[in-house]
Amino acid sequence: MMKKVSIKDIAREAGVSNATVSLVLNGKEKEGRVSKEVADRVRKIADEMNYQPNGLARSLQSGRTYTIGLIVADISNPFFGTLAYYVQEQIEKAGYTVMIMNTNESDQQIDKIISNLVNRQVDGYIIVPTEHGEPYINRLLNSNVPLVLLDRYYPALPTYNVMIDSYQASFQATNLLIRKGCKNVGLLMYQNTQSHMNERKHGYIDALQQAGLFKEELIKQVDFSNLKSDIYNAVASLLQLKVDGILFATNTISLLGLHALMENGIKILDEIQVVCFDRSEAFEFMPHPIPYIQQPIEAMGRKAADLLLEQLSSDERIVQTCKFPATLVHE
Repeated sequence: MMKKVSIKDIAREAGVSNATVSLVLNGKEKEGRVSKEVADRVRKIADEMNYQPNGLARSLQSGRTYTIGLIVADISNPFFGTLAYYVQEQIEKAGYTVMIMNTNESDQQIDKIISNLVNRQVDGYIIVPTEHGEPYINRLLNSNVPLVLLDRYYPALPTYNVMIDSYQASFQATNLLIRKGCKNVGLLMYQNTQSHMNERKHGYIDALQQAGLFKEELIKQVDFSNLKSDIYNAVASLLQLKVDGILFATNTISLLGLHALMENGIKILDEIQVVCFDRSEAFEFMPHPIPYIQQPIEAMGRKAADLLLEQLSSDERIVQTCKFPATLVHE
């Protein structure tokens, strides 16, 4: 059996003290005034020797578990899967492990998940919040645990937030449909009161009102728990109302909505114009390039991770909201 590599072994190979190796491997070389050259050499030797830190000893010494809870809304959705990938990659660079949990947009589920993670004593949380999750997030705030809300937020709570400018994205997308000559533009969105969905709705409404084209009956809301049938019914209703353009408010709604249009024999972009949230690989099979709102998923995930790591490394908390612009991609 191969001997487990220790800090002492690395120190001997690097020609430095055990304390220097410990500082570097715990990311505290700046506090210990270890030069970048020495720190780089220590890390290189540790990698070459396949050093594996003793997690239990590290936790007992620091009072931390070096584990982060990442709670997403729907891991089967490519948007959240990709977001989780970049969060995890950034967090693990700092020596933390990420536990990824899924709520399926259920406030009961987020309550259970947070309770589970609290029991596991995770050091911090990155959360895509659910519609009625304010009490559970507020409970974390009251315990002063490091926390970042991602993709959505609660305006009344003083949290660190990372999201896109949903209002501006929706406003630009609706204006694109208007410029293409659409007079009856529908909106297909989730039936909930969350900030990001409200902002997308208001961006759509303002663009149409400015053009004198807004019609309340062209807004159709669907239930996440009954998504496919609700979307098919909503699309059928919009077709009866003679829509010539549709804005789909999420990528999941987009894919099901496009499928519903095709099921009804509609030639997309010939008979009805559309704009979708996020690009899908399914667009490659469409006869025309589908306009879509491109969210900066990598930047959002990495920023959320950085904000959490900043909280973990400092007792000073200056709450901030980072709102990224989205890009409207079309020909």
